Parts: sequence; structure tokens; C-alpha cells
Amino acid sequence: MEKLISYGKDGSIKLPVGYRFHPSDDVLVSFYLKKKVFAQPLPCQLIPDYDVFQAEPWVLPGGGKGFNDQKFFFYNTRARVFENPDKRDAGSGQWRVVEKGKDIVLPGSKQLFGKRNTLVFWEARGTGFSKSNWLMHEFQLAIQANPCQMSIWAVYRIFQKKETKRGKRPRESIGEASNSRNVENVVEEEVHDPPTVIDFTMETGGFYGPPSPASSVSSS
Repeated sequence: MEKLISYGKDGSIKLPVGYRFHPSDDVLVSFYLKKKVFAQPLPCQLIPDYDVFQAEPWVLPGGGKGFNDQKFFFYNTRARVFENPDKRDAGSGQWRVVEKGKDIVLPGSKQLFGKRNTLVFWEARGTGFSKSNWLMHEFQLAIQANPCQMSIWAVYRIFQKKETKRGKRPRESIGEASNSRNVENVVEEEVHDPPTVIDFTMETGGFYGPPSPASSVSSS
């Protein structure tokens, strides 16, 4: 798999056309995050360490406002202290929690392995904020999977939600006020990743990250 991977100057991962890094929630937690927490070997450093709260999402390494279909993955510690954990400053805007503590259960079992928070990014606009279509999934190991609380590492998936064809609703908030209806819409319209890890559909115009470890084992 290492021979397939190349890296752009901006730190982005590149693979041959037809491949993309598309891990499901349970794979991110039970494989990638677990190995990071317990200091086990990881494949090719596919997910870099980065403080996702130091800048707006479109200036994150390997990112860009034009990459609407691309997802970015980072490891980050939760050592940064926020005055309000549900509204976390990042660059000139802030990430706001819209869904907290969703259970991540391993397929085929009832074992609780992780928790997921969903956040949406609000851009600073004058004295208020405007909701963007950038979403963040924050994953942590559940206590059952990490009984000694060995680490405060989390893994993040950051991406842009595709615009719907329906008429756009106002997305402005004044000061710290937020619209509860908008929060509900984000959760309802959230992009749910299918369990498929590799997409063999031919792509043109960009590269995605590598396939999951499961796919590399089956192809070898």
C-alpha cells in the first residue's frame, strides 16, 4: 500500500484514480484511534497530528474551499481548554456542537467502543456569526474501550456538507445567539458515511486518501 501513496506540497495524500480514504465511524474508532491511543503501529501515517482548532476549516493542511467532496482526517489531543466546550473558537469563527455523545458500536455486536460529537462551523460576520456548511465529527474511545483513560487523543473527520436544492434559509446569528431550528436541520441533513471503505468509481480532478487496512489485506 505504501507504494500507492504520494503526498502533495500542502500535505494532502494522493492515490491513483479510483481510490479514496473513506473509513466508517467504527473503523476510525476501533482501528485508527485505538492504535493511536495505545501507541501501536499505524499504516503510513495516514492521519496526521494537527490542532484542528487553530484555524478555519478551509485553511487546514491539504484543504481548500473548492474541495467540496473531500474529507480531512486529523488526530488531536483534547488538551486545549475552552471557556464553553459547546462553542469552540477556531480562527476567526467557532465550532458549535449540535450533537453530543452518539454511541459508536462495533458491527455485529453490542460492544460500545466510542463516542461521536458533531459540530458545525460558524464564520465571523461583523458582530455576529454565519453558519457555514463545514461539519466536524469528533471521535473518542468509550470508557469501556479505554478503562485506564491512557490518553486524551481524539480523531476528527472534517468535511463540507453538500448544498440541498431546497430554498436557502437565513443562516445569520447575532452575537452569541443561535437558531435551534438550524441545529436540528444540521443533524437531520448530516452526511452519514456508508460502510463501504473503497470506492472503485473512476474519479477525475482529484485524489483521495488510501483505502482502509481491511482492503489492503484482502488485496494482498
